[in-house]
Order: sequence, then structure tokens, then C-alpha cells
Amino acid sequence: MTNLPAYSTLFSCLHDEAEPVGNLGRGTHYSIFRTVEWLDVERKPLALPQIHDFAVIWDEDHDIRVIDVIERIYMAGLLSPIQFIGERKGFLTVMLAAKFFFGLTDGEREAYQAQLQELAEPENDYWNVEIGSFDRHDRSAQGHQTIVAPIISANEEVVFTYLKNIDNLWALGTKAWRPRVNAMPSLDDP
Repeated sequence: MTNLPAYSTLFSCLHDEAEPVGNLGRGTHYSIFRTVEWLDVERKPLALPQIHDFAVIWDEDHDIRVIDVIERIYMAGLLSPIQFIGERKGFLTVMLAAKFFFGLTDGEREAYQAQLQELAEPENDYWNVEIGSFDRHDRSAQGHQTIVAPIISANEEVVFTYLKNIDNLWALGTKAWRPRVNAMPSLDDP
């Protein structure tokens, strides 16, 4: 078994690409993290906690300062709807579960983004926050519930295919915890 880096004390790393893989964007690669959530993907309280798997999309500089921001997002109770998050060229891009994104009014979406923006402004640093949505059931980036935010510098169709492939491998989002024997969730899980 490969030793994975410990980026955080609040969530564990399940998969890590330490450097660019392939020729997508400007050195695109990703890591998968897992944490425990007491809120579901729509940020509704749960009777029992769930696990939450999400992806960090890195660019060529693998800027680990994004982990500090994600920890703050988690501690503020705002992480559960996030499927993908990445930092690129001064922007923190967050791809939310479509179920959450489209369940909000415009005002609620703006308020959520403003909360993220406040958390993305640590001392001596600043990232503009952009949000998009991801629906694993869409077949293309122009699907009815996927809004590809500029998380990767590439064509939207290619970016969506990359994100969808990651989701196909890891079934991102919140889901019921299962004992180690059944640890890998299926895409059919709610």
C-alpha cells in the first residue's frame, strides 16, 4: 500500500496525484479526500453521520494552501454539498452537487457563495470564489444541471469528461458509511 500524504487532520486522503498527469489544462491532477458529515448533500441535519468524499483539482503548482480554506469551509458547516474544489490563477472554484445548487434560490446561492468568499480570504491571501454545479447523471457539460465553472483551463466538454471520470471512480458526495467489507459505494447509492 502506498503511503498517502496527511494534508489535514480533519479529513483523510484516499488518493493523491502529487504532480500533473496527462495534458489537460495547466498541469491538472487530483486528490480524493474523505471526512465525516452531520449534514447531507443539501446541508440538512442527519440523525447519523455520513461519509463525504470530495476531489481537490490541482493545477501545476499543487498549492496546498487550499487545504486551509477547505478546513475552514468544513468547520463552518459548508462542505457537504461540495463535490470538487480547486485553486487556479487566484480563483477558488467550487463545484456543488446539482441537487443542492438548484435547490437554492438565487439569493440563497449568493449568500452561500459570499460565505465561501469570506472563508477564502485568509490573512495575507485572497482568492475569488466561483461556483458551478455537477450532476453525475448529465451526459455532457451542457447537461441540464451541470454548470462547469472554470476549475480547469480547458474546453468545457473535456473538463466535464475529466470530472465525470473522477466521479465514476470515487462516487463523490455524501453517503451512508459502510463497514470496510463494503467500503466502495456504488453510483446507485442515494
